[in-house]
Amino acid sequence: MRLGERKVAGYITLIEPKTRRGLIEYRLRIVTLGGERITAYIRELPPWLKLGTPADITVVHAGGRLLINQISRKSGLRGLRIAPIMIDEVAREAFTVMSGRIDGKFFSIPILDDYLVSRLPDETPSKVYGILSESEGGLRILELISEREYRIFINASRILNKIIENEKKINEYVKELLEDYVKEFD
Repeated sequence: MRLGERKVAGYITLIEPKTRRGLIEYRLRIVTLGGERITAYIRELPPWLKLGTPADITVVHAGGRLLINQISRKSGLRGLRIAPIMIDEVAREAFTVMSGRIDGKFFSIPILDDYLVSRLPDETPSKVYGILSESEGGLRILELISEREYRIFINASRILNKIIENEKKINEYVKELLEDYVKEFD
């Protein structure tokens, strides 16, 4: 491992396209297996990468930002579930409690993470998308995504898939052109 390099394992909880100096990059939010939240940037997304995917990631510090040097799918962990959540009430007392419905079932859970508290909507009822971890210990919300952010992600995913498809077609076409060009000299 190089100086300034760090390896983490965790779940991808947000993929957000951004532009920097005229180029597209993606801001990824990662929740490590220990519960730490990390924001890191990557130029190109691997085709397997989706919200809730477990990954092994190597990040490097560059100018106050974390850049993803390597990323691979982590085996042995289940992916997380993305579900629409209808938040009916947010009680902000000694600690914050969120109540609502997921898949038509009522829930009420404390939100102890300051980051998640900051992501709660100001008005209720409100629909958001949650990235959920479910285990014997119960339901755990790792990320809350507004409807707008979710739509942006879905549209960006569609565009990315089209770009990848077209890139394959272009590469195949260029390969054929080069093969034809080489044949002319045989």
